[in-house]
Amino acid sequence: MERWAEISRAELRAHAAHRFRAGGGSRPDVLLIDVDGQRAVLKDHNACDSRFGRILGPLLTWREAKALRKLDGIAGVPRLYTTPDRRSVLMEYLPGEQLGRGPLNAAGEDFFRRFHALLQAVHARGVAHCDLRSPNNTLIDEQGRPAIVDFVSCVFRGRRWNFAANWLFDQFRLVDVGAEAKLKKLVAPELLTAEEARTLQGRTAIDRAARWLGGGIRRLSRRWLTRDVD
Repeated sequence: MERWAEISRAELRAHAAHRFRAGGGSRPDVLLIDVDGQRAVLKDHNACDSRFGRILGPLLTWREAKALRKLDGIAGVPRLYTTPDRRSVLMEYLPGEQLGRGPLNAAGEDFFRRFHALLQAVHARGVAHCDLRSPNNTLIDEQGRPAIVDFVSCVFRGRRWNFAANWLFDQFRLVDVGAEAKLKKLVAPELLTAEEARTLQGRTAIDRAARWLGGGIRRLSRRWLTRDVD
């Protein structure tokens, strides 16, 4: 719908048809918006605790919006519609459910073939997701097609001369590849190849460092910027 950008955040929230996740602490509201039968997803960091939303909300919104712009046109990644304000982003609604949950959880060989191609397309645009180890950010629809959502933790490829950024991107790209193998082990272990099993056994130092750093940042931000640890 072309007029999404004309609708204020308050009006969008007034058209919420479903809450995927309630905001609070470091969590944004994630709402299904329905305006005249047209659906979208609003991620609203204004619903976080006030300090977290005020300080980190604009940064998290900017990162996700930048990633979705880079990935525009890739089937299986939501399109960016607009950023209603500095702390919220409105994106395409992709129907489906989280991988491994509910009646659509029968992800087989075709699903993972498609998922591998989707992940390669994301990497080719210079984006590493960095948060695929949990099934929460991978969806499967009624036709068994994959989708990847929630790019707030992503890492971007740098410019050609930025060797440090490009090295970091390559490391996190490998973290995504390891996460792909972990997802397969969780929901379809019979499809796991010997190479993927070795990938899981030999977790890289950057993988461990990323998990340590990400966990530390989350703990500190929750401690200092929210009322409660969520």
